[in-house]
Amino acid sequence: MAETPRETDELLETAKVSRVAARQAELGGGEQTQIIVFTVGGREYAVPIDGVERTERPSTVTPVPRSPEFVRGVASLRGAVLCVIDLGNLLTGEPSEADPRSFLVLTDGARRLAVQSEDLPDFVRIDKGHRMPPPASNSEVYSGAVERDFEIVGVIDPERLFDLVEQRLAGSA
Repeated sequence: MAETPRETDELLETAKVSRVAARQAELGGGEQTQIIVFTVGGREYAVPIDGVERTERPSTVTPVPRSPEFVRGVASLRGAVLCVIDLGNLLTGEPSEADPRSFLVLTDGARRLAVQSEDLPDFVRIDKGHRMPPPASNSEVYSGAVERDFEIVGVIDPERLFDLVEQRLAGSA
């Protein structure tokens, strides 16, 4: 696991460089893919590395009046104002009590948001054959699952996550 946000950014940059090679390996029957594992509400989640733009140190989050409970607010991250969400609250209804140690900036095309993490993210290579079906709960946001330390970790599909966030925001208006 990376020790500092700078090391995490360096790992992300290295991962981006290796994406081309990874995609070529996939086309040629490659066996591995990379995910980023992070913790929210004491529970581990994962996201494919190509859905993460970068990680950031937590910064001041400005609450947004009348926003849903899963929206922690907005933060200025490298000059861009992003919505910061509590993923645990969005998926389980239980707000995260721990202070975030990092933000993961997720992307899906032009859509971007920051997800709070209680720890620094962990970069993991997994064998494609070890992917499992998505967890039954909140299956609308998962593309699959992996086993990690004898626990099942849901792999979030960024596009589905953004769709769910937009749906919940529209429903609260």
